[in-house]
Amino acid sequence: MMYKAVLREIHEGWQFMLEDEFDPVTLTLKLLDDSSVGKKKDYKAFQRVLYNLDMALKTIVNDYYKGFNNSIGTFGGVLQYINDSSSRVVQMKANLKKCKEELLLKRNDLLNLWYKSQQYKEMLSILEIIEELRTTPEKIDMLMESKHVLSASKLLSNSLKQAMNKDMMQIGALDDIRRTLKSQKNALYDLLIEELHNHLYLKNSYCENRRIVYSPQQQDLPEISIKPREFKELKPSNVSKEQKEDSEIFSMENDILVEDLDKNPETDSYYYMEIIMESLSVLGDIPAALQTIQERLSVEIHALIDRTISEVEQRHINQWVQTYKKDKNSDENDIYCLDKANSEAKNEILKDLLWTLYSNLESVLRGHRFVETCTRRIKKRLLSERSNNAEEASSASSINIYHFHEIWRPVQTEIRSLLQDYLTSSDQNIVSVNESSTVKNFSGKREKPKQLFTFAETSEDVELNEAYDKLKQKLFLSYRKQVPGFNSSKSSNTTHHSTIVDKYANDMSSKEHKVLVTPDAYNVSVLLKPTMAFLQRLREVFPNYDDQNEEGFGSFLDDFAVNVFLPQIEEKVMQLIHHATVGLDAFQDARDYKNYSRYPIAKSAVALISVIQSLCRTMHSMPFHTDEYVRLIEVVLLKFYEKCYQRFYSTVARGSPYGNDQNANTADVTISTSGDWAQDESLVGLLAQNPFFNDDQKSDHEFIKALNQAEITMELKLKNDRLLEADELIFDSKKLIALGRLYHTLKWFVREIWELRTARVPPSVFHSTTKLLGQIHSSTQNESTEAKNSKQWSNQGINQSKEIEDDASPVLLALRGEIAKRFDALLTTYQQLAETCLFTLRLEGRCHTMYYLEMAIREGNYYLEDETYEPDPYVITLNSDLMELDDCINASLPPKDELFAFDGLPGLISHILIFEATYIKKLNSNGVQKMTRNILALQQNLSNFVPLEQCAVMERVLLYL
Repeated sequence: MMYKAVLREIHEGWQFMLEDEFDPVTLTLKLLDDSSVGKKKDYKAFQRVLYNLDMALKTIVNDYYKGFNNSIGTFGGVLQYINDSSSRVVQMKANLKKCKEELLLKRNDLLNLWYKSQQYKEMLSILEIIEELRTTPEKIDMLMESKHVLSASKLLSNSLKQAMNKDMMQIGALDDIRRTLKSQKNALYDLLIEELHNHLYLKNSYCENRRIVYSPQQQDLPEISIKPREFKELKPSNVSKEQKEDSEIFSMENDILVEDLDKNPETDSYYYMEIIMESLSVLGDIPAALQTIQERLSVEIHALIDRTISEVEQRHINQWVQTYKKDKNSDENDIYCLDKANSEAKNEILKDLLWTLYSNLESVLRGHRFVETCTRRIKKRLLSERSNNAEEASSASSINIYHFHEIWRPVQTEIRSLLQDYLTSSDQNIVSVNESSTVKNFSGKREKPKQLFTFAETSEDVELNEAYDKLKQKLFLSYRKQVPGFNSSKSSNTTHHSTIVDKYANDMSSKEHKVLVTPDAYNVSVLLKPTMAFLQRLREVFPNYDDQNEEGFGSFLDDFAVNVFLPQIEEKVMQLIHHATVGLDAFQDARDYKNYSRYPIAKSAVALISVIQSLCRTMHSMPFHTDEYVRLIEVVLLKFYEKCYQRFYSTVARGSPYGNDQNANTADVTISTSGDWAQDESLVGLLAQNPFFNDDQKSDHEFIKALNQAEITMELKLKNDRLLEADELIFDSKKLIALGRLYHTLKWFVREIWELRTARVPPSVFHSTTKLLGQIHSSTQNESTEAKNSKQWSNQGINQSKEIEDDASPVLLALRGEIAKRFDALLTTYQQLAETCLFTLRLEGRCHTMYYLEMAIREGNYYLEDETYEPDPYVITLNSDLMELDDCINASLPPKDELFAFDGLPGLISHILIFEATYIKKLNSNGVQKMTRNILALQQNLSNFVPLEQCAVMERVLLYL
C-alpha cells in the first residue's frame, strides 16, 4: 500500500517531525538555508515526501468517501429517533400522572363488580373441573392402551385428588365418577404389576434384546449391550449409618424421568420399568408392588426356566434321536478325556440350556437390581420432601426395599435343583460334608410331589365350553359397565392361568422341570463353566454379594464335589489307567502320533496325557478341592512310571523274547550288561557331560577326547577284565526299537507335563485365574534344583503344528510348595529313566563292539598262508549289528540322539584293537593285511553314522600295525 510506504519513509527519515515538541518554523528555515548547517539539500526529499503523502490521502478519500457519506446520513436518522423517543417519554409521563389521579378516586360500584367476577370465575372453574373429570376415564383408557402409564397415573392421581376434595365431595353428581376413578386405579395397578413382571421376566417380545441366545462354540457369558441408564451419584456428607446401608445409590434431585408420548415406551424395556415404578410411586402403591414381586418370584423364575427348556428343546428337536447314539467317528482318545465322556450332541444341548438360561437370569437379576435402584431413588426423593408434605414422608417411610438375598434365594434354589437334575439321578443324594448323612439330608433338591391331576389334562366338553363362553360374555359386559377401564376384547385374548400366589405354601414351584439329557456326574464339566461365569457376572451386578455363606453356591458345589463327583472321578481315573497300561498293546505306537510328534509315541502315554489334561481342565473349571485333582494327577504319573519301569526291565531282560513278562517283578529279572551299566552312577555322570547329549556346543576337542577316554576307562573297569557273553547282549531289533520308543515317549510325556505347568489362561475365562497365575509366578521364582533338572526337556522339540483340543479352556496345572517339589522329583525320575534308555542304546553298541572285537582278536586266525580279501567274520557281524542299531535308532529318535549313541565309538575300537593285540596267537604279513582290512571295514562302516574327524582316530591303529 502507498500510504504504508510513505509512513515508513517518514518514520525512517523524518522521525523528529512526529515528536510533541517539533517546531515547523525551524524546519522551514533550515530547508531554505543553503549553508553548511542548513538542510537545503533535503528540500527535494521533503517535497517528494509531501507529494507522496498528498497522493496517499487522495487515495484513501477516493476509497472511503461513500462510507463517509452514508455515516452522515445515518447520524441524522439516529438523531431524529432520539428526539422522537424523548417526546414519547414526555407523553407517557403525562399519561401516568393522569392514571394515578383517576385511580385515587373512590367508586363503590367497581368493588361489587369485582366480587361478582370472582364468584363467576369460581363457578366456571368448578364446571371446568367437572367437565374434565367427566372426560378423564376415557383419556386414562387411551393412555393405558398406548402403555403411557406414567401420564395415566398422574392424570388419575390428580383427578382423584380433585374429586375427593372437600368442596367436590359436596357435589353428589360426582359420585359415579369417583367410583369409576377408583375402579380405574385398581385396573391400572393390576396393569402395572403385570407389565412390570412381563418385562422383569422377559415375557414381552420387546425384551429379546436384553438376552443373548447361545451360539455354538460359546466360551463365556456375553455382555448384553442393552443396560439400564446410569444415574448421577452424590455422596452426601451428613448421612447416618443406617441410611448408608439402606441406600446405595444417591441420585441428583433434578434427575427426573420424563415420559415421551410420541413413542412406544415398551421398546426400551428398562425405560418402561422405570416408568412403571414412577407410576406406582404416583399411585402410592410401591409397598404393595414390592410385596407382590417377592410373592410371585418363585413362580415366575420356575416359569422362566420352563420356557427356556422348551426353547432349547425346540432348537434341538432334530438332534434328539442322535443324542443317544454313539459317535462312531470320534477319536479313540476321547474315552480318556473325562470332560468328553458324553456325546457332542448331548453336551451341546447342555451348553445351550445353561448359557441361554444364565443369560436370561442375568437379565432378570439386572432388572431386579434396576427396580431396586429406582425404588431407592423414589424413596430418597420422597424423604427429601418430608418438610413440604407430611403425606409424602409417611408413604416413603412405609417403603421397605427388599434385599438382594430375598431375590437371590429362590433363584438359587431353582438353579441348584436344575444342576442336580443333570448331575445326579433320583437314587443319588448329596450329603453335606459338615454333617452326618443320618442327621440331615442335602436340602438343595426339591421333594418330588406326586401330582394327582390337573384341569388342563381333562377331556374337552363342547357343550360345557359353549355354555361357559356365553356366561363369560355376559360377565364381561356387566363388568365393562361398572369399570370403564376394562377392555373385554383385550382380556379375551389374554392367556389365563390358574396360578395362585400363596406366600404360606412350602414351594410354589414344586413341579419338576423337564430333563433334556440323562443325568450324569460327568456333566459337571459342561455345567460348571457356565455356572462359574454366571456367578462372576453376578458379582458385577451385585458387588456386595458373597456366595461363600451357607446359602451360596460354594456349599452346594463343595458337597457335590466331595460326595459324588470326586469319588466317581477317582474311580474312572483308575479304570482308565488300567485300560491304558494293561495289555500287550499298551506300548504300541499311537495311530495319531504325528499329531503330537515327528516320531512314534506309545498309546498309553497319549491316553494318560489326555486323562491328565482333562483333570486339569476340570480342576480349572471347578476350583473346589484342587488338591484332590493334583493327587489324582500324581497317581497317574506314579502308575505310568511303574509301567514304564517294568517295560524297561522287560526289554533289557536276558534271554526273554520281546513283549513277554512286562508285569514281572523287576527284582527277579537279570538284565543285559548295557542296561546294568546305564544305571551306574559314575558312568552316567560321564555320559551326561557328553556335548551331543546336553547340546553343549562350546566344548573343545581336548575336553571331548578326555571325556571319551574316561568313559572307555570306566567301561573297562565295569567289564572287570572278563569276556562278555552272548546272552549279555541284546540282539533283537524289536527290543532296540522299543528302547528308543520308550525314551522318546518319556521325553514327550515330561515335556507335555511341563507344558501343562507353564500354560497361561486368559484372565477373562474364570475368576480364579488371576490367583492361579500368581501361584505360578511365585513358584517359578523359587525353582529348586530338581525343578531345573526336570525342566530340561520342557521346551525341546515342541511340534508347532500340534492343535490342542480344548472345548472349555487352555489347561493349567498350577503347583507350589511341597506339591511342586514332589512333582519336580517325579519328573526328574521320569527323565532319569528316559536317559537310562538312551544310555542303554549307546552302551549296547559299545558292548557289541567289545564282544565282537575281542572274539575277532582272540579267536581269529591271523597266521595265514594265503592273502585274504575279506575281513574277519566277527567284524562283518559287528558292522551288521551296528548298522541294525543305527536303523533302530533312526526309526525312533532324531539325528541328535543318533550322534550321541555312536559318539566316541572309533576311539573305543582303536583302544580295543591296540590293547587286545597281545592276545593274537600268531601273526604274519597276511594276518597284518587281514587286520588292516578289519580296520578299514570298521572305519568305512562308522563313517555312515559317525563324524569323519572321529573316524580319523583309527589311523592310529594302522600306524600301530
